[in-house]
Amino acid sequence: MSAGTLNLGLEHVDSLVARNPLEDDAEFDITAMIDLVFMMNIYFLVTFLTAAMGEITLPSATHVAPLDPDTAVAVTVLGSLDGESITVYLGENAEGEQISDADVQEERIRKWVEQGVQEGKTAVLIKAEKKVRLKHLFRVSSACAVEGVKLHVSVMEKDASE
Repeated sequence: MSAGTLNLGLEHVDSLVARNPLEDDAEFDITAMIDLVFMMNIYFLVTFLTAAMGEITLPSATHVAPLDPDTAVAVTVLGSLDGESITVYLGENAEGEQISDADVQEERIRKWVEQGVQEGKTAVLIKAEKKVRLKHLFRVSSACAVEGVKLHVSVMEKDASE
């Protein structure tokens, strides 16, 4: 032993005890923050579009013209609540002859359109409620298919006040 040094046999003690580093590596998981930012973007985008669409005044159509009622035969189709049956009115809205029987509808519609053709009418306008099923609309349009007429179909949406 030399003077000034004391050996207690603890040379290997430092290698057995784990030392804490003086600086910790900072780790931060930002996955949740990224998800939150995406959800906020979607929220603000949907909110902005909804608010903006309420303020937009759409221009009138320039390439279409309204159908002249003097040259068109009108057929109005209203659906039932269950959607399984329809009521046909020969004329505008629910003012014309009402036909509820499905077997009679096609025959009466064809006669109505043929009568209109004899009067010089060149178009057929089928006004159907939004809830009328496509199979019923196809049946009515097939009954309206008379040679020499143009077929026009429109969808009626009722206001909440009706």
